[in-house]
Amino acid sequence: MGIDEVRKVRSTDLRTSRGPAPAPGTPASSLLACPAVASLPPAGSGSGSGSDSGEDGPSELVLASQSPRSLPRRASLRRPELRAALALEEAGELQEAARVLEHTGEHAQAALLRMEHARTVPDVGERIDVLREGCARNPGDTEEGRALHLELGRALLDRAIEEPDPSRRRALELEAARGFEEADEGGQAGELYERLGLLDRAARAYERAGEIVKLELVLEVLERHEQAEAEVVRIEAEVDRALEDGRRRQAHVLLLEHAATRERLGTSSRPGLARRLAALEAARPRPSRIELQWNGRVTTISGHPRFLIGRAPDAHLTVPGARLSRHHVELSVDATDPDGPRLMAVDLGSKVGTFWDGEPLEPGEPVPLQTAGELGLGASATVDVVPLRGHEGEPCGALLRSGQRPAWHLFLPQGGPLVLAPEVRVPARVLFDRGWVVLDLRSGVLADLHRHRLPAGAVVELLVGDRLSLVGVPLALEVLS
Repeated sequence: MGIDEVRKVRSTDLRTSRGPAPAPGTPASSLLACPAVASLPPAGSGSGSGSDSGEDGPSELVLASQSPRSLPRRASLRRPELRAALALEEAGELQEAARVLEHTGEHAQAALLRMEHARTVPDVGERIDVLREGCARNPGDTEEGRALHLELGRALLDRAIEEPDPSRRRALELEAARGFEEADEGGQAGELYERLGLLDRAARAYERAGEIVKLELVLEVLERHEQAEAEVVRIEAEVDRALEDGRRRQAHVLLLEHAATRERLGTSSRPGLARRLAALEAARPRPSRIELQWNGRVTTISGHPRFLIGRAPDAHLTVPGARLSRHHVELSVDATDPDGPRLMAVDLGSKVGTFWDGEPLEPGEPVPLQTAGELGLGASATVDVVPLRGHEGEPCGALLRSGQRPAWHLFLPQGGPLVLAPEVRVPARVLFDRGWVVLDLRSGVLADLHRHRLPAGAVVELLVGDRLSLVGVPLALEVLS
């Protein structure tokens, strides 16, 4: 029943039972206009049996009469509180009157006053504040209380439509959904919860409202979400195990597959998996070059097909010298020779020439380097060269060091044994495999990766920042870049 209807019925009942109607122009909403109320004795004065006893007992007054939608409501109010509420209502202070009624427990009448007052407030925000205060004090266990919560839900939705900030709009819609639930409007609440992605709450709201079809649809979506969540948990665990064991390629494939699946479904990747993928790709070293720090020294490993030496910054081994060519000399492994692979050096047309153990190299003519020796660049610079052989004895690359610098460079165009210095050979080999730099430990060799014990003979796709130590060997490796 609306405010106007309640007031009309109440005014009619009072006019019929208590005396003649109020004078014209007197507000129908005010009980103070009725002679019966105006003639009430003041607080403390006796009437009837109460005056005989000398005690001022409570008087019961009818505040709302019977109607098709509500039962009679009677309030046990002391006269001062009733007079105060009615006086405030007569003066147009509906909110203050509602507060007095709420204080005395008359929540149904207070709810009606709250709604009437809210409808007179033009500003949506102020209207919401009025309704919020009433809903906080008025549970939705009466028809009037439910109507109050419904009014709040509708006002919040009106405000949400105008709200430009997505986060604030979501908060308003969530509060509106709770208001609809208090108003026993489970269908509207469920639709809002569903739109907000709160499917568990949507299912509960639909269930209370008896919306079976919508409930079944939400439960089906929830089941799919639970399956997807379980799949994500499984992928996260598998990715973490692979990363821990050094199987970074496997982790990368799993993460890429998850991202591709989410993209096909039109949804974003899970934040945890997206962070793992971003961190993994950021930590991958360059496909054919890596720097290893070991026991305070650094060895640079190159997997390029050709190893350039010169004064240019982009050379694989930069040698200072104003008279040297930018790309002075080049090393490579020639696998086309019928007698097997050979390590070759080629002068690239340098002005001051290139020498192998004192013998000049003809520009453009490959010269085999079969034993350790010294490569001269003009008369002012030298490069130490130590040819390397693979596990079957075939030439596979070389260790090189500029005469002016102590750091060694490991040239392995097809991969090969990990030799950090002529006297330091690691029981492992380095492979450059489809964008990954791979460390393949020899069978039976144990190592710890970030203090996690790897299986014997493990294969590790290296990442920048990796720390790997061999068990039983005083050697610790760290990937710098």
